[in-house]
Amino acid sequence: MKNSAAKKLKQIPPGYLIAGIDPHKKKHAVVTITEDLMVRSRFKFTNSRTGFGQALENVRAEMTQTNCRSVMFAIETGGHFWRNFAYFLEEQRLPFRLISQLTLKRMRDGRDLNRRKNDFRDAEMAAGVPLTGDFTETKLPQGVYAELRSTYSAYFRLVKERTRVINLLKGLLDGLFPEFTEVFKNPCGRTALVILATCPSPGDITSMEEDVFVEIIRAVRRGRLMVRS
Repeated sequence: MKNSAAKKLKQIPPGYLIAGIDPHKKKHAVVTITEDLMVRSRFKFTNSRTGFGQALENVRAEMTQTNCRSVMFAIETGGHFWRNFAYFLEEQRLPFRLISQLTLKRMRDGRDLNRRKNDFRDAEMAAGVPLTGDFTETKLPQGVYAELRSTYSAYFRLVKERTRVINLLKGLLDGLFPEFTEVFKNPCGRTALVILATCPSPGDITSMEEDVFVEIIRAVRRGRLMVRS
């Protein structure tokens, strides 16, 4: 059986400086360590092209001071803020590895008994992960493949959000207006939403004549309205 961990460890040549990245919306945290796990520097850089360039300058300066051969980045993949920097590194043809957020959480739970958590701590743990082989080998999608993945992710999030809102509406109707879903199977249909916006409770509907109710809905609906006798 192939030893995948040993295969991954061979990708980290000796004498490399490892830079762990904990990405955030505005600023990313960086901790650089050598192969003996000695922390060399800590700093933050902005999530921008200028900040990325400054981070490379700082890391390369540290690489020179420690007499390291080169540098490899270890990026935590929590959220989506890591993507810009990862694409920047790929553009610069600099090696990097992606570290699962779950991996860091399990490591933090096992090592930090006081459950401390901060930006530099996560970056330091991410930097140490490549030296154990627990990283992900990922090729970033480019061009149309990147667009397809981004579009599908957005579509998937919208479907989940739509389902959540519909379930919330159904739950409210079950408590306030249980008869509504017997008439409208889809409470988010155009006519159903007009009725809920105009007459949100059964008392509003029973307090008016049928003809008046139909005219109110027809005026707001502004389209074909089928009335069953």
